[in-house]
Amino acid sequence: LELGVDIGSLDVCLLTGYPGTIASTWQRLGRAGRRNRPSLGVLVASSDPLDQYIIRNPEFFLGQSPEQARIAPDQLLILLDHVRCAAFELPFRKGETFGGEDLESLLAYLEEQGVLHRESDTWHWTEDSYPAQSVSLRSVAEGNFVVVDTTEGQQQIIAEVDFSSAAETLYEGAIYLVQAVPYQVERLDWTGRKAFVTRTRADYYTDAIDYTRLKILDDFERSPAGQGEAARGEVHIVRRIPGYKKIRYYTHENIGYGNIHLPDQEIHTTAVWWQMAPEALEQRFASRHEALDGFLGAAYAMHHVAALVVMSEPQDLGRAVGDGDARWFATVGSNGRGQLRTLDGGECDPEQEGRFRPAVFLYDHYPGGVGLSAPLFDSRDRVIRDALSLIRQCDCAHGCPGCIGPILASDEVRGFSPKQAAITVLEGLESHGAA
Repeated sequence: LELGVDIGSLDVCLLTGYPGTIASTWQRLGRAGRRNRPSLGVLVASSDPLDQYIIRNPEFFLGQSPEQARIAPDQLLILLDHVRCAAFELPFRKGETFGGEDLESLLAYLEEQGVLHRESDTWHWTEDSYPAQSVSLRSVAEGNFVVVDTTEGQQQIIAEVDFSSAAETLYEGAIYLVQAVPYQVERLDWTGRKAFVTRTRADYYTDAIDYTRLKILDDFERSPAGQGEAARGEVHIVRRIPGYKKIRYYTHENIGYGNIHLPDQEIHTTAVWWQMAPEALEQRFASRHEALDGFLGAAYAMHHVAALVVMSEPQDLGRAVGDGDARWFATVGSNGRGQLRTLDGGECDPEQEGRFRPAVFLYDHYPGGVGLSAPLFDSRDRVIRDALSLIRQCDCAHGCPGCIGPILASDEVRGFSPKQAAITVLEGLESHGAA
């Protein structure tokens, strides 16, 4: 609806769920009431944390302007595409500038790739292709996948998926939706960037199991955060998708699983992370298992709040809970409790770890980063404060998908609640008196 559809006599627009951004919401609501007619826009919130935050804090939506495009124009992958397109239009000459990086180094790299030819002090475009045609406006990664419908022997391209999303949406056995029509992925050609699908009437959808191991490479800046600290820096991420779950529509019960055999996805990017001092963890939690549940629940709330704070969509940010040294990462097990795992899927006991200092990582979900981590670090106190508000205002008893996500196992005998554990983590990271 937000892409130019003009229905002159439309009076009411009903949105089932918050679209994810202020701009998209206004664009869709704006389809009604054309030609100066009275109109009505209705937003029906789902249990998604973004929806719940908007409903409980309507001033955020009603009092702010739509999002702006926030990217780092000198990010090397973005800048290199711009240099390609500029060189196609006009040759570069020695001494010219373009962006904030060393232009001659970029031109030399393109010359090595056979894209440019240097003649004296001038670089000329040499390829036959039109470079702007291969530049995506939605992703910085190259090599998009095409989805090919092979139902009844046909060969028709019905969709295109960016490289970073392909591993978790186009694995063999996945249910892929195109305009609400389900297709099953029969074969994935990873090298050729093609997924072959057939139409299906399956009564379930699929959800990929994501193992994310993160290692801190460098920190750019640090700041105290309650009984811990917050930092921003460069990280190396390894993502493995070992399998997927089959979830029945409406009831959301798990009816099966399958294995996925795909290469690990590795990226360097920037991130913001929060860590609590080990002595504070011992004071606040009876066991490391409870602390782990608290960090997973806090990370879930922080992730959705951070997307609002930096005016992005949730998929633009990734989240992980780990120790920062890539020794282990945390995930939610089938029993609804947090687990420590190694990248190969092996489980380890947090009580047996000599050094236990979990951290919540929110990282820029694009190779090299596109500038989301800097404003996120500047708003680090607000992320903690708003995540606390989101969880406290939720009406659930021990936690739900509207606040802390799938960490749902509580122990009323010992008085343990994963919701309270998440609140405890956030209170430990809250900087009192912050603006």
